[in-house]
Amino acid sequence: MRATVRVLSSQATARAAAPQAPAPEAAAAAVAQVLHSRESTIAHLEQSLAQQEQEIAYLRNQLALQADRTVTAKKQEDVQGARHDVFEKHFSSALQQIKKEGRYRVFTNIRRHATDYPRATWYHDGKHQDVTVWCSNDYLAMGQDPEVMKAMQDAVSEYGAGAGGTRNISGNTKAHVDLEAALAQWHGKEAALVFTSGYVANEATLATLPAVLPNCVVISDEENHASMIRGIRNGKCAKRLWRHNDLAHLEELLRDVRLNSPNASIVIAFESVYSMSGTIAPIRGVVELAKKFGAFTYCDEVHAVGMYGPGGSGVCARDDIADQIDIIQGTLGKAVGCHGGYIAASSHICDAIRSLAGGFIFTTSIPPAVAIAAMKSIEVLSSPVGDARREKFWKNVHTVKKTFLEAGLPVLKGDSHIVPVLVCDSVFVKRVSDTLLQKCSTYIQPINYPTVPRGRERLRITPSTVHTQEMIENLRDSLVQIYDEVGLPRASLPSHAANIQKATNSGRDFGAPVRCPHLVALAQDRTDAAPASPAAEKTTAPPSPPRAPKQQAPPTAPPADAAARCPHMAAAMAQKNKAGDA
Repeated sequence: MRATVRVLSSQATARAAAPQAPAPEAAAAAVAQVLHSRESTIAHLEQSLAQQEQEIAYLRNQLALQADRTVTAKKQEDVQGARHDVFEKHFSSALQQIKKEGRYRVFTNIRRHATDYPRATWYHDGKHQDVTVWCSNDYLAMGQDPEVMKAMQDAVSEYGAGAGGTRNISGNTKAHVDLEAALAQWHGKEAALVFTSGYVANEATLATLPAVLPNCVVISDEENHASMIRGIRNGKCAKRLWRHNDLAHLEELLRDVRLNSPNASIVIAFESVYSMSGTIAPIRGVVELAKKFGAFTYCDEVHAVGMYGPGGSGVCARDDIADQIDIIQGTLGKAVGCHGGYIAASSHICDAIRSLAGGFIFTTSIPPAVAIAAMKSIEVLSSPVGDARREKFWKNVHTVKKTFLEAGLPVLKGDSHIVPVLVCDSVFVKRVSDTLLQKCSTYIQPINYPTVPRGRERLRITPSTVHTQEMIENLRDSLVQIYDEVGLPRASLPSHAANIQKATNSGRDFGAPVRCPHLVALAQDRTDAAPASPAAEKTTAPPSPPRAPKQQAPPTAPPADAAARCPHMAAAMAQKNKAGDA
């Protein structure tokens, strides 16, 4: 286009420069006007051409930028995809490790029958099946009490479904205030504070105490619940563990802390009833030591309230020592049959926790209908009706323990209502549980690590007021049959009695268990045979040499008395000898 413009310009210039005959002035003016017009046209064309070239350059630049963005986006997408794959591998690896150890948890999908507890309906594989529940914490069946259910139904009609906010912002209803007053009266304390669960009550309170008590040191029983452990850790203070229910060791630790930190604020944290071992704390001895060394006491009563003491107010009240415990923590979700947790203490303690505990401040309060139902439940439990329920409950507890022990089942010894039946193997405990559910219509959840130490896996059986004699006998017969089919030891068999006695009569539930050598061997074989997890694979380094066998693995040559102590080893040795003779 520029070439065309130049040609036109040169032609016009040549004509203008050619010699012409003299012309009139008008003709000269016309020629000048034509020349001027053509020059203007040429200038305009050149200007338009320059603008178009600029636009082309801009478009080319935009196309290049867009191409760069596309490439960058693709690279980012690839990076994000690769990062996502890495994260997924970590989660997959964690799950594989849990499954390899035989402690992968499967939730059982059931529907409770409000008027027919402990019956429930189990939903699985597109089918449903009626079962009897033997592992619920609704010990006194207050979750289906007609008065409690009606109180909740009426409260929903009055208050609606939810609380509408935190206690600080519109969620502090009259129902919550009245419930806290009822709880304080139940435990003989000045005040109480309601949380969304027993777990949150423990975690939030124990994490807050070090923020109030200077130079805080927590001495915690080694079998304390995970919520207490988490709260103590979140408090970021010094902590010591005392051997379960061992008052001599507790005194030793108290003396050591007081000697090395004379001004320390010592908190003794323990439970009244330990839900996995079934043991009960020596509360009076703990209180005496607390007085002797100037310590603060914190007692978790979640598995005691409702079932122990006058009106069901707990083991501390039963032992007439509740007034000497600084903080009593409890739950509304077990024997009370509802939902939520709480602490009961002095007015100053509850007010400080209310003002400082994040687990209380920043969460929506429990629904008012739940609070009202819990109040009604406590009212019933504190009445003669509650006394009658507890009498029937304890009768069932003693019947279950007596029936199981007579059948030689390995029941862990304890004075509480908890009935732990040992299996001591993560795979076998699930097999027993699955068989009970699938073939015997009996639901008992297997308990394994980290709820209990490895090697102390069990079935935790919780009798209630509504279990019948027929249900108890059916459960006993089912367990005996399954234990014998699987080959698990029973004390009624002479060859098993010694191991069962050692495993169940230790008085505590922590430390190295006494286990069947055959079960130890099977567990080791499962670990050795399991495929390596993806996260453990290395592509840039040569494979590591095989590890030496662990020290706790059974020896290749079993001891001479192994056959007498373990039927599994006896069968294995007989088979080996038979093969050698052949």
